[in-house]
Amino acid sequence: MKQNIKSIPLLLKSWVKTKIFNINAPLFVEWNLTFRCPYQCLYCGSSEVAKNELDTKEILERLTFLYKAGARWITFGGGEPLIKKDIIKILEHAKSLGFNVFLSSTGVNIERYDGIEKYVDHINLSFDGPREIHDKVRGKGSYERLFQVLNFCKSKKISISFLCVISQLNIDAIDYVLQMARNENVKVMFQPSTLHLDSSLSPNPIAPNKEEYNNVLQYIIEQKKQGAPVRNSLAGLKYLSNWPYPAKIWCPAGRLTFTIEPDGSILSCHLFETPELYKKKGNMNEEFVKLITHLKVPKNCNTCWCAPIVELALIWNLNPSAIWNVFWI
Repeated sequence: MKQNIKSIPLLLKSWVKTKIFNINAPLFVEWNLTFRCPYQCLYCGSSEVAKNELDTKEILERLTFLYKAGARWITFGGGEPLIKKDIIKILEHAKSLGFNVFLSSTGVNIERYDGIEKYVDHINLSFDGPREIHDKVRGKGSYERLFQVLNFCKSKKISISFLCVISQLNIDAIDYVLQMARNENVKVMFQPSTLHLDSSLSPNPIAPNKEEYNNVLQYIIEQKKQGAPVRNSLAGLKYLSNWPYPAKIWCPAGRLTFTIEPDGSILSCHLFETPELYKKKGNMNEEFVKLITHLKVPKNCNTCWCAPIVELALIWNLNPSAIWNVFWI
């Protein structure tokens, strides 16, 4: 909570630029360091879009330019970011620049990285439900491994949370997810498994039934009201309950957030992007900063099902529920 309060002046400055003057002020970046991953999750299509990867020297240089461009929160994801060569060097450099550093990870091999707790502010761990469901989604042994990672993070005092992607496989296991979150004293964020594989246009074989999904979102809302450890705000959950039908929301893509792909491509949004913009690469000069601060907001999209982006969009629109929620997570 103290860290959230300290960030208020920076956030207010960016809010004035983006909302009053319509100027891009990108604070938040998601960097997919690699699309490689030891797991083959059923709702993920990253293996279909494998790309060339920047080497460590290029990544370190671009991190410096990112900070110069005004970015202050960075989430390293993938694929699995912890299998990227020199990941500790990358995390250390990001932290030394002043970034708030987050990992979206399975925690694979995390015990090998001595001192990782010094360079990571928060780790988001995917959790699908009981052993048989979690292992079916991610692979045999992944459930046991998840809690080994959880215990390691606790021993190192690394802030952690769960992300539960609601699919047809775990739609009846929400109570289990919430109970485990209570047992482990962590919060869980929910979001829908989309109609297409993540990072792909292939159909998602485990997308939930629309009616069942809506019912379970209403249930999560009631549990949140009763004090369940749900990381989403009430407003965020109500928005997500619209899935998969279009629902208007202020879009932060390009204005406030952006994505970097493994090959260095810079995107305002990894889901809705024009091919021309996708092909642009950041150069090691002022043009890199210029590209980031002149990204275009995606057109013809009023729908977003990524829970963290939804929360940010609601906060930026001064939604009381989302603002109140952020100070207590």
